[in-house]
Amino acid sequence: MATAEMFLKTQRAAEALGVSASTVKRWVDQGMIQAARTQGRHRLIPLSEARRLAREQGLGFAKLEALVELGVEPVRGVDDRVLDLLEGHLREGRVRKGRALIESIYDSGASAVDLGDKVIRPVMARLGHAWQVGSIDVYQEHESTAAVGSALAELVARQDSGAEADGPLALGATPAGDPYTLPGLLCELVLREAGWRVRNLGVNLPLGSLASAVVEHRPKLVFLSVNFLVEPARFAAEFAALEAAVSSTRAGLIVGGRALDADLRTRLVYASHGECMAHLAEFANRIAGDRPAAGPASNQAP
Repeated sequence: MATAEMFLKTQRAAEALGVSASTVKRWVDQGMIQAARTQGRHRLIPLSEARRLAREQGLGFAKLEALVELGVEPVRGVDDRVLDLLEGHLREGRVRKGRALIESIYDSGASAVDLGDKVIRPVMARLGHAWQVGSIDVYQEHESTAAVGSALAELVARQDSGAEADGPLALGATPAGDPYTLPGLLCELVLREAGWRVRNLGVNLPLGSLASAVVEHRPKLVFLSVNFLVEPARFAAEFAALEAAVSSTRAGLIVGGRALDADLRTRLVYASHGECMAHLAEFANRIAGDRPAAGPASNQAP
């Protein structure tokens, strides 16, 4: 059976070849490298083409060859086989292979939204359920989370290196008591991929401090991931001050996370509630234009 071709995004190909992304784009436009295009017209470089050019030009190719040595299979699209493979790597402690597979999925053309909603979310849900029913130990769940977080941090760093200095600013965090890092990293990756500058203030941040950051830095978008709350009533009271700060800067406020149940959401005022990364991407796209973002509106029906 023929091996599926692996495709690389421009930035990944540039890193592997040791040249700039603009150089790779120029080579594609000049016909030096054959490339496919995504629906969004982004270039996808076949691995075989990148290897050919590396040989002809005497360029290095160490990073991607290291993935081959790890035995990570080329990935084209996301299906149950890919999810099973990633879950297996993480369950069995094959951390390097798990991280490499996540990067391979992204480098092969998956968007940050698809990586979050179609890969990371379902695989981590499987592992969380496995821990709850006792088929894996808590250390395995923690190790898996750390591995996924490491892979996402690497992808975020890559996006950061190619970020536009004049992109709109997004700012976000998780509230006090919430230790979950993956949602914030995924939000950052989705936004950076879409051209936003992002200040991810991390986990366990008091909402008062987040409000101060909003006033000082005046972002166009504020994201808050809420997956664990110790005192929901206190959170709701402190959230009002955050909303006031966001409203004063005319930023757009999007909230999400499993701790925001229907009852709690009726006590909050925000511009949008996101249940997945696709909702964040749509909201960010809606307010990314030059016009000021609409002030936060109540989520309650008039």
